[in-house]
Amino acid sequence: MTLTQMVNSGWAIAKSLGLGDRDYMINRLYIEFENVAAPANPVSIPSFNNTDGLSYYQNLVAPQDYLSVPLLGTPQLGIVSGYESYFTAGVDGNQLTFTAQTAGSVGINGVTFSNALNSKIFGIALVAAPDSGDMTKDILIARGYYTVANQLIVPAAGQVHVSATLEFTP
Repeated sequence: MTLTQMVNSGWAIAKSLGLGDRDYMINRLYIEFENVAAPANPVSIPSFNNTDGLSYYQNLVAPQDYLSVPLLGTPQLGIVSGYESYFTAGVDGNQLTFTAQTAGSVGINGVTFSNALNSKIFGIALVAAPDSGDMTKDILIARGYYTVANQLIVPAAGQVHVSATLEFTP
């Protein structure tokens, strides 16, 4: 999956990197899903651009919705292909892979998230959530969508682990 960095992410990145404000670090993942008629049915990828904001997620309506979940641990540091000569594997790098896990049975806008309704995960967004009690302050850092072949139906039992990789290249 390729993530598109969002225009508004610059503010959170500047606050985090330049000013050391931990409240603006990436700490959540939005997991976008749709309840499809049959598990084999693909979800159409929405068109978007990097100036879209939170209103996209706030305005999702059934059969689509999203989960907002915390990250699982610290992001993994890696090296973007072609940059190996600049970094030492396992020590430094220029990409971060964030991991999260689905949680709950209802999306933020009230749509049921379950195997019984063929909930299919088709997109994710990396988010800085500076105020855990106020989602209107969330800042979208990057957003992307799975190809049809990689869209995930929620299993009958258990949760789904998802990951997103953000690259830092000139």
